[in-house]
Amino acid sequence: MCSLLSSDPLLSVICEAADGEQAVQQAEELHPDMILLDISLPGISGIEAAKRIRRVSPNSQIIFLSQHDSLQMVKDALRTGGHGYVAKIDAGSELLKAIRSVREGTRFVSQRILSQGWRMEMCEGNGRGVP
Repeated sequence: MCSLLSSDPLLSVICEAADGEQAVQQAEELHPDMILLDISLPGISGIEAAKRIRRVSPNSQIIFLSQHDSLQMVKDALRTGGHGYVAKIDAGSELLKAIRSVREGTRFVSQRILSQGWRMEMCEGNGRGVP
């Protein structure tokens, strides 16, 4: 992922976390503009980490990057305040597009998820609005 991200001169990877707790700690310390967060992490899940990150770094935008592609998982992730969801299998073709979309204020969901019938309204009710 780092080599893919480094291919965009506008992006800078400032840290990596080994687990959910470390992701929360680094978000609190660094307040990054954007966080890529896996759902399946050692310790606390990415969804729980996102809930905590929302409290300690509320301006950080979160894009979930996950092997899970069920509609319910995407719904749960975006309801935590996530701004995007990229299926890992599609990261090579979609991750940079997702980052650009989220930076521009638009939610992003992988084509793989959309093809299963995903609609952005599925994650409404999170208090953050859906563009």
